[in-house]
Amino acid sequence: MKLAWHFSKVNPRFKNREATQGEFFSSDTELRAFVREAVQNSLDARRPGCNGPVSIRIYVSGTEGALSAESAKRYFRGGWDHFHAEGSGLRDAPGKDDSCPFIAYEDSGTTGLTGDTEQFHEVPGVRNPFYYFFRAEGQSNKLETGRGRWGLGKFVFPRSSAIRSFFGLTVRYDDQKRLLVGQSILRSHHVDDKSYTPDGWFGEKPEKDEAAAPVDDRQFIDQFEEDFCLERRQDPGLSLVVPFCDLTWTPDAIVESILQDYFYVILRDELVVTVEGANTQTVLNSRTMAGILSAASETVRQPLKPLFDLTRWILTKQAANSQMNLRAAGVTCQTKWNQKSIPPDVFHLIRRSFVDSGRLALRVPVDVQHRSGVLKATHFDIYLEKAEGSLQKRPMFIRDGIIISDVRSRLIRDLVAIVTIDDPPLTEFLGDAENPAHTEWHEETSHFKGKYVNGAATLRFIRNSVADLCQILTEAVEDEDPEMLLDVFSVGLASSDSNQKWTVEFASMTSRSSAKSEDGTARLQKLKTKIRHPRSWRLTRKAGGFRLSGRPQPEEINCGIEVLIAYDRRSGSALRKYSITDFQLDHDPIVIQAEGVHVEIPEPNRLVVYPEQDSFEVLVTGFDPNRDLFLQARTSKSLTRFRPIREALTFE
Repeated sequence: MKLAWHFSKVNPRFKNREATQGEFFSSDTELRAFVREAVQNSLDARRPGCNGPVSIRIYVSGTEGALSAESAKRYFRGGWDHFHAEGSGLRDAPGKDDSCPFIAYEDSGTTGLTGDTEQFHEVPGVRNPFYYFFRAEGQSNKLETGRGRWGLGKFVFPRSSAIRSFFGLTVRYDDQKRLLVGQSILRSHHVDDKSYTPDGWFGEKPEKDEAAAPVDDRQFIDQFEEDFCLERRQDPGLSLVVPFCDLTWTPDAIVESILQDYFYVILRDELVVTVEGANTQTVLNSRTMAGILSAASETVRQPLKPLFDLTRWILTKQAANSQMNLRAAGVTCQTKWNQKSIPPDVFHLIRRSFVDSGRLALRVPVDVQHRSGVLKATHFDIYLEKAEGSLQKRPMFIRDGIIISDVRSRLIRDLVAIVTIDDPPLTEFLGDAENPAHTEWHEETSHFKGKYVNGAATLRFIRNSVADLCQILTEAVEDEDPEMLLDVFSVGLASSDSNQKWTVEFASMTSRSSAKSEDGTARLQKLKTKIRHPRSWRLTRKAGGFRLSGRPQPEEINCGIEVLIAYDRRSGSALRKYSITDFQLDHDPIVIQAEGVHVEIPEPNRLVVYPEQDSFEVLVTGFDPNRDLFLQARTSKSLTRFRPIREALTFE
């Protein structure tokens, strides 16, 4: 039996189409996209009745374990003319005399690719993983609660190869058949003045108008397993081999990719991953994860460690089913949150729990309804932990074990937050909103738009639930306990001019004299007799600087917030005694980090911030840590992006 690669000649009856699926995964490295997609498919293919976690083995040959050119010949026969053809789309393609580095991926505890191998078109109602994996593009028959949707994710496998090709060896749990398929996705190309389509197949030469059949020759498959270091044998599941993979793909890089995207399901004992090199082996499971994370690079360890610790606390809450259930407490589902949405006694319990323990676990009710279906009551879980100076700017969202890494929610600060979604009606809802790479949620995806009643509003509610919750918790603290922040903030009284906003003076406790403390008490007494006008922004102290953040109302977009800065002094006006030798905002070592705003520096110690989005944050650092900062801030309607900044402003 002669096995080789076969490409079809262009048929003039059909349009030429080039593969563009790779654009959906351009935000990830090829290695990370490969790991995300392969593991997701394995989790979806869990074998019925299989107890314990899905097991995965990933072997990276590197140059040391690469397959020799002589041994590799049998697997690339008939392909080199196409790989090196004009228009193939390959850059720096390897030669047939080059050794073949590769990556091998195998799962266990799964079904393998079952279904009729002679099905070549979609049959409604027929579940055929073999057809959808190898022969379909843009089609998927995964269950609505499955992790995949688009039928495009498998493109990451040929995309990871320098010859845009891969092999799949499956053992099917229902009939125990071992089948080998090779697939290549190039661009339309020419060989010997003949035009060929992008898709190539490895196997016996097919008859005219037929497709190449999967290889089932036992001796050939045994040799394939030996050459590519597979351990499949008769164990049901799927093995993938990507030849000529990038040599930067190392066991350590794979371990870090697993840590970043699948630490949660590993800690839940749903997944075990073994990563091997030519002379190394690392096993990632719930018992070894802590040690592996501690040995990871700082860029991976630093952001993951607080999330890792919070996850272990989450698992204790889930095991005891001890999240505070808002639906059971009488809270109805919402598409927008505010304090009035929650009964006062329940809200007080939530706030007190968070203040006392620094952590919070909430089960939030939400309803979803298909346009043509019945309303389904479902939920998601929010977990918060206080963390001063946290690097996390947005919550981590985890749908059915998959980390949706780029959800554009509102900003959070000084918190570690995880939102988990495991209830089937809601995993279906959010899965429909995901992009093919499973990194974002969009209201405009073809799978989502128009499918649900109030779908867009519900999606926004889930996305912004953590930021909204933190906002109402913060507002409640300020409203109920005005003394809580008296040692940090000094709030000036509003003048009779309705356009005059609050003045915030910010100074260290160490610079306050007893006379100032008395003044503060007097101000507090006056504050209790005045009507408080809530601000849409907050000014907070940070080590070596300060943070200005908020959520402006629509009418406040592009309305300037002015901040004057100086080093505090024991006597005299700090602002009047400011000197450019102290600092200049537009010079080192001052660093300004801004998101959602336009920033201007009209004077060396004067900052004007113009909010441009529904949430913003400005972090200013680099001040002398041995000196106390004095700040004044206000919103002024006379400062807008569309008017010149006045030369002088007073805070009288």
